[in-house]
Amino acid sequence: MTSGLRETKKAATRQALAVAVLRLSEAEGFDSVSVEAVAAEVGVSPRTFHNYFAGKEDALRFYLSEVIDRIFTALEARPGDEGFWDSAAAAFIEVICDRDGDARALAHLMTLMDTEPSIAMKKSRDGGIDPIVARFEALCEQRSIGPGGLTYARLVLGCAAVGIRVALEDHLDGEVAPEALRATLQRTFEQIRTGMAAPLPDP
Repeated sequence: MTSGLRETKKAATRQALAVAVLRLSEAEGFDSVSVEAVAAEVGVSPRTFHNYFAGKEDALRFYLSEVIDRIFTALEARPGDEGFWDSAAAAFIEVICDRDGDARALAHLMTLMDTEPSIAMKKSRDGGIDPIVARFEALCEQRSIGPGGLTYARLVLGCAAVGIRVALEDHLDGEVAPEALRATLQRTFEQIRTGMAAPLPDP
């Protein structure tokens, strides 16, 4: 097996294990999920699971970091002259609607983060700059938001994340067609853009 193929297979296994933790925690409750059950779900041994993750919390932090990475990648690809709010809305919608099952899984993960503080992403152990923070600051500089605009940029991303959560929670109890989810997310972002003084009129 070539080095490239081996790395691709390892990445796929890591992703599958993280998704399995999330899927089983939604079905059975986070506390009831065992490493053995996750490994069986993916068709590997518990030892293989521990080759990738220290525990199930670590697996969910990895899943979250992957989502954040995809959002930043989408943001970085947006036109430089586009308003930051428009860029954020487009990036979040692109990522949430990208693959089947992501939206529901992410909604469940957001709910878990309220009750399982251990899932929260941790700062680097060596005391260095958190890679996400560094990437965020670089993005602000790239978009000419500047140091004085960091608060604004954080507010934009924070509001976007809240909007995503509210929109997704409406669909936790059932399946939703991708086009309907996209429309819901677009309307949610438009409501935030317009302001919260009154709801938008029905389309």
